[in-house]
Amino acid sequence: MSLPKISVILPVRNEVRSIGRLLDQLVQQEYPVDRYEILVVDGRSNDGTREAVESKARDAAVAIRVVDNPGMRSGAGRNAGVAAATGEIILFIDGHCEIPSPRLLADTVLLLEETGADCLCRPQPLIAFAPQGVGRIIADARASTLGHGRDSLIYDMTHAGFVDPASSGATYRRVIFEELGGYDETFDACEDVEFNTRVAAAGHKAYTDPRLSVYYEPRSSFPGLFRQMMRYGVGRVRLARKHPQSASRSQWAPAVLLAILAAGILSSVLAIAWENWMLAIPAVPAAMFLLIIVAASLNLGRRHGWKHAVLGPFAYGCIYLGLGAGMWAEMIGMTRPTLRISNASTIPLAGG
Repeated sequence: MSLPKISVILPVRNEVRSIGRLLDQLVQQEYPVDRYEILVVDGRSNDGTREAVESKARDAAVAIRVVDNPGMRSGAGRNAGVAAATGEIILFIDGHCEIPSPRLLADTVLLLEETGADCLCRPQPLIAFAPQGVGRIIADARASTLGHGRDSLIYDMTHAGFVDPASSGATYRRVIFEELGGYDETFDACEDVEFNTRVAAAGHKAYTDPRLSVYYEPRSSFPGLFRQMMRYGVGRVRLARKHPQSASRSQWAPAVLLAILAAGILSSVLAIAWENWMLAIPAVPAAMFLLIIVAASLNLGRRHGWKHAVLGPFAYGCIYLGLGAGMWAEMIGMTRPTLRISNASTIPLAGG
């Protein structure tokens, strides 16, 4: 019995710094070279990414193809990759990643067969390229209890079992796309969460295992982290509109916290201006949140060093303020809708 063919899809844009190493790690996988392909879906890179991929493809034993992504965004890239894929299994990996195991593909097939799952999830810790400085602090803050959703296993390197695929589903049997269509390209972020929400709603089983880990690179600056979180905040609101049942109370916390902070600042200014300290009562919840951030940062410092304690509040602030700002921007109509490039519900599948 022959092994199933795997299509590894890499939606990228301007990843010349990391794409060569990632392709090397994929080419060196312990899986028959004729049973997998690598599709680099390029979102009109202008830094030499496409040329670097084409250079690797000329010498690789594995089939490496460049697929054009005129939409540039990840959702459009994922759809373009699925449309061009010929494999029975679809596996997504971003360009700024490292693959720690040469058995990723072999373990993917093994776990699909052993569990009967249609979707595989994986840990995605922010430790690619051994981040230092601010990047290390951001990575550790994101992995902490306060830094990501409590219901997410995306940084958990120990858990194995059936799970809700929402936050970490990344590998699928091809039939999933034949049944559900593709990614909603009106999402600039969280398009994978939206798709995985449909996977779960359709009754497909999802399984996670540390053997499938892929290391991601954290943002290297606080402004970069803020912009990333703001995009995620926009995506959260769009997800809640499309799938109201998916929105938990905790997912709205950043928007509520931002409103509390704004009310606290305004009430404090008014209290000082009018010399009436009763007006500053709304500042109490804001102060409590700031104390929680400071306490969490001190805990980071205890575990990782004094720089984490000093800069931790900036990391947590960017996470929550960025998410909150994105959510409010989307709720009050300040964001521009992402254009749909293709009809995600009717993706033409190669070989289908």
